[in-house]
Amino acid sequence: NKDKIVTRAISRPWPITVTLPDLGTSFSVQDLAGGREAGTAGNGRFEITPGVFILSANGPVGRASLPEKLGNLALAEYHGPKPDTVALVVIPLAAPEYLAGRDAELRVRIVDATPPDSATLFIRRTAGDFYRGFPLHSAGAYEYAATVPAATMREGPSEYLVTVFRGGRAITFPEGVERLPWSWDYYGHQSWKVDVGAPSTPVVLFDPARDAPRLAFTRIGDAGRRGLFRLGYSASGRQVFHLELPVTDNGWSPPDYTASLVVRDRIVARQETINTAAALLVKARGLGLKQTLHLTLMEDHGTSWTAALPLGAEWGEHSIPLASFQVGRGVLLPQGFPGEWSYWVGPALGRGGQGDRPRLDRIERLQISLRREDGVTVTPGNYGIEIESVTFEH
Repeated sequence: NKDKIVTRAISRPWPITVTLPDLGTSFSVQDLAGGREAGTAGNGRFEITPGVFILSANGPVGRASLPEKLGNLALAEYHGPKPDTVALVVIPLAAPEYLAGRDAELRVRIVDATPPDSATLFIRRTAGDFYRGFPLHSAGAYEYAATVPAATMREGPSEYLVTVFRGGRAITFPEGVERLPWSWDYYGHQSWKVDVGAPSTPVVLFDPARDAPRLAFTRIGDAGRRGLFRLGYSASGRQVFHLELPVTDNGWSPPDYTASLVVRDRIVARQETINTAAALLVKARGLGLKQTLHLTLMEDHGTSWTAALPLGAEWGEHSIPLASFQVGRGVLLPQGFPGEWSYWVGPALGRGGQGDRPRLDRIERLQISLRREDGVTVTPGNYGIEIESVTFEH
């Protein structure tokens, strides 16, 4: 789609260091394509934008002494993309969760054709609190980071905004409102969310209301690329994830139907305490009697640990000890297209032997699967599960 932005080419000046024995540390830099006057590098370092440059240890080089071409290219030939015209954009890079009572580094990406004069991150607890501002400092390229002190990182759901300052203007994101968040006439309603939890707060791996749009599914043929699921409500009023084993009109079902969720950012956010988890707590039910839910924890190098959970038609909390997970196969989702390509992935070399167990700090994905069973006749709507949550239990 020509209207979809997938890459931006921004010609901003950036520092570069060139170290060549014959060039030395102080040399001239001539911009042949841009037509600017020659500059001088110090300690091999200078600023550069895309183009064509001549570096010389003996001062600027006369153009008449240079060849017109190098092979098929003119010496000063440079065909850059059209100037970037996209408006200022701020992209959140913070983790979804942080520990209370610890200093936290929250990062964002500020993208524009020129750098901002400055930027500030404003954060508060979502209910009954006011915004506190912390300066954002350059962390390389277009990334900026703010350190939020432990006293501000208090337990509870929080939200944050970013204000970019340039030329006397203050623009607050994510909405791009030209006001500061603590101004009396600030009218923005959106913010980025972040959870601040105690070390003992359970790590929620799957919450249907939050995570259902982020799932990748087994593809059913070349046309069935979208996941077949729906969201409903439990008796407690919580949203639940409803998944059935698909059945075609002629009675065919896939041998495996998997929903896969990337949870790496949640694991990284709880590195201090994640290895104390002892079980996976699943709130779920089957659509009928004798339904089986397969749960898989996939590590970042592909080693996968699975457990089968039999379910009846009644809601229940099921605690699956992590020690009972067995090394098995995970599913590579999203799938390559067309065809099935490599669907299953086995354990990494040297993993899964005697005494091995899941490395929780390496978990990257949670996978929820339904599988065809011998002797079980599947009809539309008669085989599947509903899940309210999946949580690590300490």
